[in-house]
Order: sequence, then structure tokens, then C-alpha cells
Amino acid sequence: IEHTTLINVPTLFSTIQTAINYASDGDTILVQPGTYVENINYNGKNLVIGSLFLTTEDTSHISQTIIDGNESGSVVTFENGEDSTVVLTGFTIINGDATENYSRGGGINCYNSSPRLENLSIRGNSAQRGGGISCYNSSPRIVNVEVSGNSTHGSGSNSGGGGVYCHYNSSPEMVNVLINNNSSADFGGGIFSSHASSPNLANVTIC
Repeated sequence: IEHTTLINVPTLFSTIQTAINYASDGDTILVQPGTYVENINYNGKNLVIGSLFLTTEDTSHISQTIIDGNESGSVVTFENGEDSTVVLTGFTIINGDATENYSRGGGINCYNSSPRLENLSIRGNSAQRGGGISCYNSSPRIVNVEVSGNSTHGSGSNSGGGGVYCHYNSSPEMVNVLINNNSSADFGGGIFSSHASSPNLANVTIC
């Protein structure tokens, strides 16, 4: 017997991660405005997770629906082969500080996964590799996203990408993206790309 395909947070579950743990492939998790202090992992499930922007297309819901990583790891992690049927949309992603998993992706960490990241504001996150977004063997589709005020920490040849880090066959598609006011101790304040990675940029501002 299939359970409901629309899971409401916090009405049904108080946290996004609890909703993910309950959800089945094909479900949609709809998150009401508020601040959710947690670090979430899709766990390889084929899910759409969105704020009320998903149903209303009202951009005010992006700033009103916040996932706060509390400086205790990547805010959102995709590491189990998630593909383009998996969606994260309509959130502000803040206060991620990646120290584990080679310190990748303070805001969003894509590892061997290529989800759709849409209508997001990714701000004030840090990692050694990819303060805002890290892509390792991953080519997510990044659309209508602001990556601002993120940074890298540490140093060395693998430190880089204050805004976005692309490494090892990572060719994300970025459309209508603002990469602004990010910084890196070593390489690529805005974007760092290496090891057979070829990001595809359309209407992208890096400043």
C-alpha cells in the first residue's frame, strides 16, 4: 500500500530529515516557511523537496524557508547516485561548514550525484572545497540560484572554489546563476574547476 505522496513539514514531520527517512521514491516533501536547523541527506531517494515556492512560484518563500546547517557539516548532501529526477527548490541554505568527507560542499555537497538544484539562495557557508556547492564526479543542473558570501578554509592544492567547486568529471549546467562575493584562500574565489570538469554556463554572473 502506498502512503501519501505529498508529505508536509512541519505538519506531519517536524524536520525535513525525518520526512526524508519516511518518504518513498516519487514522493514530494513540501516545507512550510520557517528556519530548520538541520543537515539533510537525500539517502539516494527519488524525491522532490521544496518550499511553498514549489506550489505558488512566489519567490518570497525562498527567503522565508531556511535550512540552517548550524556549522556542523554540509547543509544538504547528495551522495547516493541521485539523478535529475531528484529536486531541491525554493530554499535559503546557510551556515554549512563541511569538515568531513574531504571537507566538500559547505552549502550543498554533490558526490557521484547529479540532482536538480533550483531557485535557491546559498549564503554564508564554508568548506575546504566548495564553500557554496561542491561537485565531485557530479553534474547537477543549477538553475535560478544565488551563491553569495561563501568561502573556503584551509589551504593546499585541493583547496578552492569559494562559490562552486567542480572536480573529477564534473560538468554542472548553470543557468541564471549569480556567484557573488565569495572567497577562497587558494584557488577560484568564484568557481574552481579541475580534472576533466567542464561547467556549462548560461547567463551566469561572477563578481
